[in-house]
Amino acid sequence: MIGMPTVRTVLGAMAVTCSMGCPVRGHDAAARHPTAADQPWTASRAEADGRLVLETATRTFTRDGAPSITLVGVAHIGTADYYKGLQAILDAHDLVLYESVYPTGAAAPGGHDAAARVASTRASMLWLRDLIDATWRADGAVPTIDRVAEYARQDDSRCPAWIKAASVDAWGRPLTIIALDNGFSLVSLGADGRIGGSGEEADLRLLQRSRQPKPDGDGLQRELARMLALEFQLDRIDYAQPGWVVSDMTFGQLEEAFKRRGVTGGMVQGSLRGGGLSADAIGAVVAILKFMDAASGGSASEAVKVLMVQVLGSSVATDGAMLGEEGKVILDDRNAVVWADLEQRLGKAPPQRIAIFYGAAHMADFARRLHGMGYTTGEATWSITLSADPRRAGVDEATMRGLRSAMEQAGRRSAKSPRSAGERQGAPSDAPAVDPAPALVP
Repeated sequence: MIGMPTVRTVLGAMAVTCSMGCPVRGHDAAARHPTAADQPWTASRAEADGRLVLETATRTFTRDGAPSITLVGVAHIGTADYYKGLQAILDAHDLVLYESVYPTGAAAPGGHDAAARVASTRASMLWLRDLIDATWRADGAVPTIDRVAEYARQDDSRCPAWIKAASVDAWGRPLTIIALDNGFSLVSLGADGRIGGSGEEADLRLLQRSRQPKPDGDGLQRELARMLALEFQLDRIDYAQPGWVVSDMTFGQLEEAFKRRGVTGGMVQGSLRGGGLSADAIGAVVAILKFMDAASGGSASEAVKVLMVQVLGSSVATDGAMLGEEGKVILDDRNAVVWADLEQRLGKAPPQRIAIFYGAAHMADFARRLHGMGYTTGEATWSITLSADPRRAGVDEATMRGLRSAMEQAGRRSAKSPRSAGERQGAPSDAPAVDPAPALVP
């Protein structure tokens, strides 16, 4: 067994990063307050052999004369079989509205005035530049947009649809890639579609010389999955499917929402961007956990998984309000975006089978909204996310209870003491908040 101070330190830090990424409702809470619109979306249970299992729910809502709407709750780290099963469920639908806070430049350019159209086209060009450059370095030649999409899909199946949208400027014309001797130029000819011009008709040109990419981490969730011998959602779900549409905020919209609610800094925003820690910090944690696992036969990783099952499958994390104003952005404000998309699509010739694919924390609100529209709920389909063996955790029961209690208290403190810009006077503008925040974001 590993020394208890070391276990407390490392597991405590690791557990806080995953403790409230999916604030969900366990079976125990639902049993006390069973309502049609407030059924559990995750659950934990013990198998006969002593292993603990975490599950997430899928439910289909129906109404006479209306499309069926399936809520597919997901945990962002799980087994390969878990994501294979969810993929099969999603592939049976005509339209999938999926969760993903995405780069501002990945949205289709547009706007209600000239300034907005120019700014959105420029943002897309800046986002595309690095993708084009990465493909060029891989192929040894300046690529077409189709080739950029094909190459980017190898790392992220969401990218092809985003690239297709971003590669058409705000005036409906494809961006042009012009090969140079040692680089390329990405060009939009502006509103008039002709070379030259001024104002909204002026050309937008972005020159790029080949460069090596900056080293970066894969994101805390992906790295945590690797450490736990599990899978990260984005690596196992194929988003490049017909009828799959991102329905979420851009990074820019997310930042504006945080500002409106007086939330500044913190690691929640960083986590939503795909990584709450720097590459160096992630590397240090990975090295420590690998050392601990080597010394204990894998017990440190197993202890983290036990904590994940216990916390994410219990009623402790049921209330998104535990995240304070940040939680209102992560849950309420983003859900409003999805609901607006859904209502728009229901307004005219909608597909008959629609799925909403989001973190399980979001599902109770969607269920209430659907019941308000006259939909009824079908039986739940439960999918096993992961399992853990407390006997292999290398931590005694009292220590596990203490770690879990610390995680829960950390979440409550973060919610009760939101840090506004005024409260953090004297700190650098880019200084991170010290309150614990989740990496397994919903």
